[in-house]
Amino acid sequence: MKIHGEHLVVLSGTQLIKIKLHAEKATWEEQHTLISDTGGPINGLHLVNDSVYVADIGDAKPGAPEHRLVHLGRNEELVRFGEYPEPAAWENKDQANLFRDYGKRTVANPEDGRLAAFYLFQNQIRLYGGDGELLQGIAVESSSNSASDEEMWIYRADPFASRERIYVLYIGMPKKEVEENSQTFRPHLEVWDWEGNLLDRFRLDQPITTFTYSEEFKKLYGISFFKEDVLYEYDLNQGVITDNEKASSAGNGKNSKEQDPIRQPDKKIIAENDYFRIEPPAGWNYPPSWTLEEKKSVGERDGLYLTGATFVRENPADKSVCGASMQLTVGVPKEETFDVEEYLSSRAEDYRSNDQLDELSIEKLANGINGYTITYKRRFVDPKGEAYLSTNEHTLFEKEGRIIVTRFTSCDFFERYKEVVRKAFQSLTLKDAMPG
Repeated sequence: MKIHGEHLVVLSGTQLIKIKLHAEKATWEEQHTLISDTGGPINGLHLVNDSVYVADIGDAKPGAPEHRLVHLGRNEELVRFGEYPEPAAWENKDQANLFRDYGKRTVANPEDGRLAAFYLFQNQIRLYGGDGELLQGIAVESSSNSASDEEMWIYRADPFASRERIYVLYIGMPKKEVEENSQTFRPHLEVWDWEGNLLDRFRLDQPITTFTYSEEFKKLYGISFFKEDVLYEYDLNQGVITDNEKASSAGNGKNSKEQDPIRQPDKKIIAENDYFRIEPPAGWNYPPSWTLEEKKSVGERDGLYLTGATFVRENPADKSVCGASMQLTVGVPKEETFDVEEYLSSRAEDYRSNDQLDELSIEKLANGINGYTITYKRRFVDPKGEAYLSTNEHTLFEKEGRIIVTRFTSCDFFERYKEVVRKAFQSLTLKDAMPG
């Protein structure tokens, strides 16, 4: 389902439906039966204009065309174009794998009908004329490539085309790795021109998985499969290139630079659920596995109802394996007889009895607050055998009848972030009490 001019275009199996959008209502306007090789859904369909569409050819064969241009009203195929790899390159590969491995997303220039195909699992781009003539094939240089069929590397997805630019998400990792690292996954936004030049490359600060772009407002609007209830807005006019890391296209050798997350500095960032509200620092993102996504989700442990959130700092320049993270837990006693003083004291003793902690310090909080500040260092070894030393600052205390636990951890960036993290924790506002 996409917007095309004044229409909402819906693809259902082999049927394309155009719905006219009005200020007060929408009306059913056209329905077309599309050409299909298999009788199943049409893959990769994109309207070039009101009467012509481009789509992938489902009957994928080595050496055969990849795309077709079709006149919508006459249901007439105008031309087939593109070419799958020759048979010698696909020995022992069946048709299904060929179609999968060369899956792509195709977009059209809204002014002259030129086409651009961005491949999901191949680090390449193809530019075509409006008649399907190949204008340029770009094999993009990369230091990382897919190692096997079991680790299909995702390169580019979800392109959007304007008259002068093409915007596309660059993933740059296997699909399995994206799923396993949903908390820290951050794609790049690449900006290409229609001559095959990579103009800019930005790392987004959220796990955007699909987006659209407004030429009028120069803004990108994105959503994420990992945070489905959030709409992200980026003002691309705010972007400033700050880093010296370069990416180049093998087709033209033109360089681009990676920049830090695009931010609106005057915009306050709020994270909240039904039980608390906090203002995390800019650039600290929370994963969907915690309860901010489920407004009334509450756990139970040690005689407490629990809720909270974890925030991770993602910075392209940070190479440390443990980066920086902050975590908040809010607990409400399940029983009126719950002994808060004894609970806080026993938690402090748990730290003292842990022989894995170095340079441990436990101090009572000042200003009459019932609780403790705990600082320590801890060594750990990653799967490659590299040893790291993290610095940790925890607080546990009572506030408004609740048990609050904060944790801040980093290997190399503790001093850099400790003040903004402390300020964020100080912004905590408690809301409704949890069950009990």
